[in-house]
Amino acid sequence: MSDAPIWNYEEFRTYLLLYAANADLEFSNQEETMILKTISQTSYQKVKEVYDNTNDYEHIQTILKYKGLYFPTADQAKELLDLLVKMFNMDGNFSILERNCLMLLKKMV
Repeated sequence: MSDAPIWNYEEFRTYLLLYAANADLEFSNQEETMILKTISQTSYQKVKEVYDNTNDYEHIQTILKYKGLYFPTADQAKELLDLLVKMFNMDGNFSILERNCLMLLKKMV
């Protein structure tokens, strides 16, 4: 993962939101709109391109690489998890796939 891009906080948070939004294998317009409220279109496209061109293993490795940098404390991790839960609930259906993804992310952060 040494060739992973160096992202700022907003870009890494966007990567996590994309990961959460895709947990149920459906990426809705509502989810995309929520993400775009937090980052510029240019930065979003940059992160989405990387996300779309990596596999699940690489997603997890990227999250682990950056989480210590941007979410090193328990309070910051809770803030992140709250944001991810909001994403999971965006479509009104907190599916079993999303619940499993949240459990995984809780262990990682």
